[in-house]
Amino acid sequence: MDLELLERELAGEPPYRLRQVWEWAARGATSYGGMTNLPAPLRARLEQRVPFSSLELVQEARSRDGTVKALFRTADGHPVEAVLMRYRDGRRSVCVSSQSGCPLTCTFCATGRMRFRRNLTASEILDQALHFRRAEPVDHAVFMGMGEPMMNLDAVLAAARRLPDLGVTHRRTTVSTVGWLPGLRRFVDEVAEPIRLALSLHAPTDALRSELMPVNDRYPLAQVVAECARYAALRARKVFVEYVLLAGVNDRREHATALLELLDPALFKVNLIPYNPTGAFRASSREAIAAFKRVLERGGLPATVRLTRGRDIAAACGQLAARAA
Repeated sequence: MDLELLERELAGEPPYRLRQVWEWAARGATSYGGMTNLPAPLRARLEQRVPFSSLELVQEARSRDGTVKALFRTADGHPVEAVLMRYRDGRRSVCVSSQSGCPLTCTFCATGRMRFRRNLTASEILDQALHFRRAEPVDHAVFMGMGEPMMNLDAVLAAARRLPDLGVTHRRTTVSTVGWLPGLRRFVDEVAEPIRLALSLHAPTDALRSELMPVNDRYPLAQVVAECARYAALRARKVFVEYVLLAGVNDRREHATALLELLDPALFKVNLIPYNPTGAFRASSREAIAAFKRVLERGGLPATVRLTRGRDIAAACGQLAARAA
């Protein structure tokens, strides 16, 4: 819900009313009507004046693996997608968007081919998570959907700081970045909570990374990696490095070796991501992925291969594009 609008509407009420409404929403309430510790006239007034969500659900798609993708529209008509990922060990992770579209045009990402609309508000980010919380408990959150979170840092942090009320602790919240340096520096300097940091890297050299990710021309690898290393040193927590493997582009042995030279194993952990088709590249083979992982591990750099979720509904990493909008 639009928390600023709610606060204005409750301005004449006792201060605890705002807290009561939020607590109900964070626990998964589906309407004001069920908030039984609020006076009935107040519930009726809120129903009329404060929409229960700042987003309109347009449609949901459900994957064979249990993943759910929701397409929303903002009040001013912009598309937003978010994903609920269900895992066999019981984890329920929400992947939320921080922008409608993305201005950074990474070549392997479907979102980058969308027209960028605008930053989302903190309430619009939270409403993505609240949508899934109304269906079932959630315990992890990743800011890895549409958009670059560090370009909308104030709203991202405002949303992240409310996630524990939904059941998602700061230690189970991850904010990803392609290396938007102004926001990344602020994140390192200003965030006191133990929120995790992930770097969307995808290439071990400036030349290749600039081909894949134009943002690298503005903020090259050395600067971005140094800032991430500063985070790891200050927080005593490793930075997750996301690396999408593209056949014949960034998946050869020399790329793995260059990655070993770039990243300090004491500060970074690599998450290898099988490419989810968006039309621009081919996916690396299982054999190539395994070989790449072996090179990293033999060099002492921790590496895992991400379990792909929701590929059949275009909900996997790099596939969000709001095609039905």
